[in-house]
Amino acid sequence: MSEIIIALLKKLLTKGVTVLWENKNSLSLYLKTLFWKYRNKDIRFSISYLFRIKIPESNNYLLVPNRRISNQLQPVGGVYKRYGDDKLFEKWGYIPDNKKNGLDVDKDSDGDLRFRVKGKNCIKVIKWFEEAKEREVSAEREFYEELVNTNILPLDLFHHIKYKHLKRFSKHLKWSNHHSCYEILIYDIFELIPSPEQIKSLKNLSNKDNNLKKGFAIVSCDDIEQLRLMKNDKQIARIGEHTKLIINKTF
Repeated sequence: MSEIIIALLKKLLTKGVTVLWENKNSLSLYLKTLFWKYRNKDIRFSISYLFRIKIPESNNYLLVPNRRISNQLQPVGGVYKRYGDDKLFEKWGYIPDNKKNGLDVDKDSDGDLRFRVKGKNCIKVIKWFEEAKEREVSAEREFYEELVNTNILPLDLFHHIKYKHLKRFSKHLKWSNHHSCYEILIYDIFELIPSPEQIKSLKNLSNKDNNLKKGFAIVSCDDIEQLRLMKNDKQIARIGEHTKLIINKTF
């Protein structure tokens, strides 16, 4: 009998070590959401990508207005979309974003990776995202929507773009006063690799005066660090905290 008990204990311990090893990069989150106070709390996910678009031969960057937050600038980019059926998300008991604890859902944001699940399912969501199945994997959609379709950049020069993935940044179990819930924020940071013709176009754009009504702004690294855009000693726009990620800062 004692041999059977020892064998069972070994099996349980081995399984436990395996689980911990598989989740070593998110060990703190794993423990907090499965065994601590966050297990049965609603946790909001927002999973996005951002573009670093640096004006060549300068320390300036191209930003665009946030479509949901008035008078705020941010990098080009947006929330990933999910595809496929809803069975897995329904199994996790997901709740779409709403006005009280999120940004609500409309025809443009339908399918966005902004939602809530119980804490005990957070690691499952992260693993699903990392597998890159049944979800958007490229970062071109928002680039075209925000810069090309708006005629900020010419279609004939930017109908095809090259870019590279720089890093992934995560912020786990951050309390959001705005959304009144705990959040897990995940950002993929990409960098545009412009062609010679595209470099010339970006330089020409940077020579224009900033006019937020035109849908873009050229800001300096200092502007991003201070999270504000100034003109004639007056603040004309805020800059979203997450913008710091494109200059290798965190928030």
